[in-house]
Amino acid sequence: MEGPDEAALDSAVLDLSGETAGEDVRDDTSPFFVSKKAAAVLKHAILDKYVVPFASKVGKYAPDGRVVYLDGYAGPGRYDDGTPGSPALILESAAAIADFRKLDCYFIEKNRKNFQSLSQLVEEARGQGLAAHALQGRVERHLDHVLEAAQGSPLFAFLDPFGLGITFEALTERIFGSRRASRQPTEVLLNFNANAVRRIGGLLTSRKDTPGKPATLRALDVACGGDWWREEFLDSRDNAEAVGRITRGFARRVGREVGAGSWTVGVRNRANLQVAYNLVHFSRHRDGLWLFGEAASLAQVEWRRACLPPETPGMLFNPGDTFEQEEEARRLRWIKRIRANLEDLLHKHGSFVVGNHQAEVLAGVLGEARERHVRAAIKELFREGKTTCNGVGNVRDLRVTGTY
Repeated sequence: MEGPDEAALDSAVLDLSGETAGEDVRDDTSPFFVSKKAAAVLKHAILDKYVVPFASKVGKYAPDGRVVYLDGYAGPGRYDDGTPGSPALILESAAAIADFRKLDCYFIEKNRKNFQSLSQLVEEARGQGLAAHALQGRVERHLDHVLEAAQGSPLFAFLDPFGLGITFEALTERIFGSRRASRQPTEVLLNFNANAVRRIGGLLTSRKDTPGKPATLRALDVACGGDWWREEFLDSRDNAEAVGRITRGFARRVGREVGAGSWTVGVRNRANLQVAYNLVHFSRHRDGLWLFGEAASLAQVEWRRACLPPETPGMLFNPGDTFEQEEEARRLRWIKRIRANLEDLLHKHGSFVVGNHQAEVLAGVLGEARERHVRAAIKELFREGKTTCNGVGNVRDLRVTGTY
């Protein structure tokens, strides 16, 4: 993760949003009820499980172990009931790695009331010796200042607006473009708002004389890097297909502009509803994509647990009673699918390195399974004499070679 690996990322667009044409977003293990906070559980779990591995890895080569974290739409830092929001969670992570990495955190928030709460949180963190900064205003106003402060250090930017958020130009030219020459690790996780795409796209076919319609359509043009999304929306059979096509198109265009691969993770408030927003992750290095895949997989476990209805006293059966058995069934199903994928790759190549084929190895279980399941599948093939690889070592570095 020390620098770009563009050749390996040309076609790395990894999508687990579920927003594809004709796809039913349910499966036979989908929970029937989810709490109002389940979407935030998934988002926060991804951050919690990714930022520390990212900072630990790239900070190894950074001056003084310093890694810069930018939250462009930070909010108050904590929910009204005291539950930690993303800034509080990241500051907890910064404290956890403070002995060997310096996570220098910049939190930007426009709303005055939210900023007051955020400032209090930041002051508490600074009192503990953490590097933290609260900035009030729009992210575009402070972006150049943060990018200048990040020069010479790896950067992870989290952009989670309620609406469209940062422009395509600001993302590709200001964030990534300003750091291309330095080859410093740069990653972005952003909220590409599916609800905004559905709402704004609907204006294309609406006969209503909606005030500000041209300006609203242009706003999505600016966010997407052109008006290409309009044709995608009009050519789609329904909103779900439109969101999937436009999100994937956005990820591909950003990736081509900045030399990055990407993940797309769909976030739902209920398992059987359309995606509320997509978290799109961009990384210029293959290791970043693998690390993010691990985080997404682990976060999905927490999300599924959060989807369980609360236990009801006196009930003979509670859904939580079978959670572990259902997880074990998933594990076995994932290993079986990965094993089939590995055998397909062996027939095609004869020998291959796992890390060069992430999407193919995890086809069908992308974002759900992770490296432990890949290792288990390799070991099954080894025990049956179908590969010389015994599954021992760093999974991404394993060379799987057939014996036939």
